[in-house]
Amino acid sequence: MKRARITPLKKPVVALVAIPGSKSYTNRALLLAALAGGTVRIKNPLISDDTHAMIACLRELGLHCTFVGDVLEVSGNLDKLEDRTYTLNANLSGTTIRFILALAATVPGVKVVQGRGRLNERPIAHLVESLRQLGAKIEYVGEKGYPPVRVESSKLKSGTVTMRGTVSSQFLSALLMVAPRVGELSIRVEGEQVSKPYIDMTLEAMKEFGVAVSNENYERYHVPARQMYRGEEYLVEGDISSASYFFAIAALTGSTLTLKNMNPRSLQADIRFLKILEDMGNVVSSKNGEITIEGKGVKPVSVDMQDCPDQAQTLAVLAAFAEGTTTISGISTLRIKETERVVAIEKELAKMGIRTESSPDTITIYGGNPAPARVDTYDDHRMAMAFAVAGTKLAGMEINDPDVVSKTFPNFWDALHSIGVGVEVLYENPNIVLIGMRGGGKSSVAKLLSEKLGRKFLDLDAMVESQEGMGIPEVVEKYGWGYFRDRESEIVKKAAKQKNAIISTGGGAIGRPENIAALKQRGIVVFLSAPADTLARRIDSETGKRPRLTQAGSTLEEVEAVLAEREKFYETVADIVIDDTGMGLEEKLGEVLKRLEKHRVI
Repeated sequence: MKRARITPLKKPVVALVAIPGSKSYTNRALLLAALAGGTVRIKNPLISDDTHAMIACLRELGLHCTFVGDVLEVSGNLDKLEDRTYTLNANLSGTTIRFILALAATVPGVKVVQGRGRLNERPIAHLVESLRQLGAKIEYVGEKGYPPVRVESSKLKSGTVTMRGTVSSQFLSALLMVAPRVGELSIRVEGEQVSKPYIDMTLEAMKEFGVAVSNENYERYHVPARQMYRGEEYLVEGDISSASYFFAIAALTGSTLTLKNMNPRSLQADIRFLKILEDMGNVVSSKNGEITIEGKGVKPVSVDMQDCPDQAQTLAVLAAFAEGTTTISGISTLRIKETERVVAIEKELAKMGIRTESSPDTITIYGGNPAPARVDTYDDHRMAMAFAVAGTKLAGMEINDPDVVSKTFPNFWDALHSIGVGVEVLYENPNIVLIGMRGGGKSSVAKLLSEKLGRKFLDLDAMVESQEGMGIPEVVEKYGWGYFRDRESEIVKKAAKQKNAIISTGGGAIGRPENIAALKQRGIVVFLSAPADTLARRIDSETGKRPRLTQAGSTLEEVEAVLAEREKFYETVADIVIDDTGMGLEEKLGEVLKRLEKHRVI
């Protein structure tokens, strides 16, 4: 287990913070680009666990998602899918599993849609029922009402569908976005629609891709027939949710922070958090794609957060410092998020000596003088980032499992450090995990590390071969790449449970988000990077046969194609990146050892 120890700001600061692209808009853009066909360029996409899950599902369906610099290109044709079985794993991404489930009901093949851990405990019955009203053939694989599900339909019929609006806006967004593949579609919403701003975001994104939707007071929607998605380029605006932690830090510490890549008129739900901070006495201004908050402190408030529930954890942490009583309402949906968030908030605030009370839809915080604590994160990215805010003011805060932030904001800890907050990641018996492309030298360096440090060496490819009783080329030839990746994931889970091991991964192991999560849970990840021509030259010089990954003509062309798909993920996943251009094996080993010492791992 890792933990992050946070050292507060010594004094208020004036700083500029770069914010990544919006997760919500990135995943919408990915789905709409897939539905549009052709090639769509997505600029400023967020690269995180949640968007990786969406990309992995689209790739499983045969779409191409590759990076050209910082632009993500999506291309392919959903109508040309093979009629076979597809396993679509959304990992821990709620948006992905809802969006992909709706898409799965409109494309060929048998699709098994599933998640991991807590995601398989989050309800999807209302979306399944709505899709069934349109003719979808969907069966639950396990417990009724929850993932995984098996989808056998390949098209939906036009018509009118009824859907409850009280559980999740993602159900409605999923139906709306696949509507052009259905034909004419009307949706009637029963009950009060929660999280309306997320519906606005969906409608805005659909409009950008050329599809119009009528919205009658969030009670009835109509998508006319004979509309098609069209688009060549889409720009993702900055993520207000990610920015909100720095808005909160400014308020709590009296700092002045300016967030770049922001849209002050954004439809993102969490833009409403700025009004709450103004009500607490802080000053907010904006210009030229930037939002600045001048921190003046925090005071108790009473606020309904139904339209921006993801900020309830952050507000609860601020409320712990505000003398008096803060009441947050409209948070019933928090109970079916990554964790039961209301319970998690209460448990962790109690560790800090803060009393709370809650009902199904509210939480009351009696703020004043919080004490430092070691906070559990419950596999929930927002718990980690919200309670990290406390550490910028209060000495002694520690956050367990800090890597959970990779779900939506992988460089969160670096961003904290950039404004002067101390962040020290502490490791307990960590594995050292080497990732990278074929020809990157992972196995060679791992063997030398094992000898140098006296630790167990695990080669994941060799473990797969031992388990299967044949080489990887034979496994792929006999059973296919899907079978190999499944066996690889099984081996990853076993290896990740080790302590103090040196682990060399296969080049494609990071292709599945669940593999990344397992390896990072108890490991520090080192990416051995090299240019495509160097990798190709090394591969061509090897005597062993490796299975082809693409239909490219030459080794160099194949390496370039695969690197375009993987490199951004390697960089995002890694704790340490080493460019070994021009290095010999001993030099490479020396650089790895030096960087591991810097991280206090050895």
